[in-house]
Amino acid sequence: MSWKIKSSKEVYKNRWMTITEDVITSESGHDFTYGTVHKKPAVAIIAVNGDFTYLVNEYRHPVNTNVWGFPQGHFEHDSIEVAAKHELQEEAGVTAKKMTEIGRFFLAPGHNTQQYRVYMATGITIGRNNPEDDEEGLTTRKVSFKQLEKMIDNGQFADGPSLACYQIFKSYLKKTT
Repeated sequence: MSWKIKSSKEVYKNRWMTITEDVITSESGHDFTYGTVHKKPAVAIIAVNGDFTYLVNEYRHPVNTNVWGFPQGHFEHDSIEVAAKHELQEEAGVTAKKMTEIGRFFLAPGHNTQQYRVYMATGITIGRNNPEDDEEGLTTRKVSFKQLEKMIDNGQFADGPSLACYQIFKSYLKKTT
């Protein structure tokens, strides 16, 4: 790939992201301007407890509504697996004996650098969740995979990363069973 960054300037930054405006020169010499959101890797965790999993429901300001999804979060720990374990306990109140990375995907590669790592958690122990202050009002629900399918069908489960994670999970199960 011979596309080159001609210039890049930071236009915004906070704890979770940096946004740059980049001028890129294509292979044929054309210049294009891109807004790029730079974010740390993220994790999402599908906790499997028999025919059940654990979903979290939390307020999402950009869409001004509560959204159901799998526990997920940014990489802010010693390793990506430690981040996955932390997010699972923090959001769902669940710990796992085994965490298996089952896939990866880019969130929105047209404008965002974030890569998700998808974990399947097994050997589940139920405890108490401990959401952070910015997760105020977060709730957890144990649902069967059959219920989850119904939630997808009726639009109740509409978090994009969680939908991608669920597809990766189903593909993983096909390969391993």
